Amino acid sequence: MNTMRNRTYEKIIQYVSLTMIVAAGGIIGALPLISSSSAEVRTVISESDMLRAAFAQKISQICEIDTIDTKERPWQYIVIHHSASEKGNATRFDTYHREKKGWKYGLAYHFVIGNGTLSGDGEIEVGNRWKNQIHGAHTANMDCNQVAIGICLVGDFENGGKPSEDQFDSLVRLTRYLSSKYDIPLSNIILHSQVHQKGTACPGKNFPMAEFKTSLIQFASNEISPSRKS
Repeated sequence: MNTMRNRTYEKIIQYVSLTMIVAAGGIIGALPLISSSSAEVRTVISESDMLRAAFAQKISQICEIDTIDTKERPWQYIVIHHSASEKGNATRFDTYHREKKGWKYGLAYHFVIGNGTLSGDGEIEVGNRWKNQIHGAHTANMDCNQVAIGICLVGDFENGGKPSEDQFDSLVRLTRYLSSKYDIPLSNIILHSQVHQKGTACPGKNFPMAEFKTSLIQFASNEISPSRKS
């Protein structure tokens, strides 16, 4: 009798153990799916945040100057230009301005944003005028040049198309950073054609000014302004 009971208990224990193993197996089998899904979401969010942070850091590094040896200028305006050429980069423009224009400081602009021809698409190149905080030579109005940051996009937006997506994105981010850092209001972010000087179509009729201003406002609403260095 005791032998039969023992066998019965053994079968019950085996059944319960088997049930628990199957249940545990199902849970364990599902865990990789749950973990993987959560990990994927966390990875996407993490990578997105990292990319934004990396880009913001890159912009701040690009705009960095040696404030120990160089005094920052009281920038009040940002003027947008196009190169009116299909190809170009900071080096080519610098050579032209030095050799053909005879300008001592070379490159007239503080920043040049490439279109993928002689520099990367959306690549921001920094001129010596910015690094050394020298006035620009990007307009015919010298009073404006003294207080205006010049940004040139490679391309012809009068006779050609519009800036590339990467160019436009870099322009928005660079402009937003500079305007925030130097407290430059939206009304003082202007086109070359809006400067009081002899007539120019720069940066061309195809430059999307309305979209640019809207993007600046949207970008500003989603960021923390960088503090201005003393």
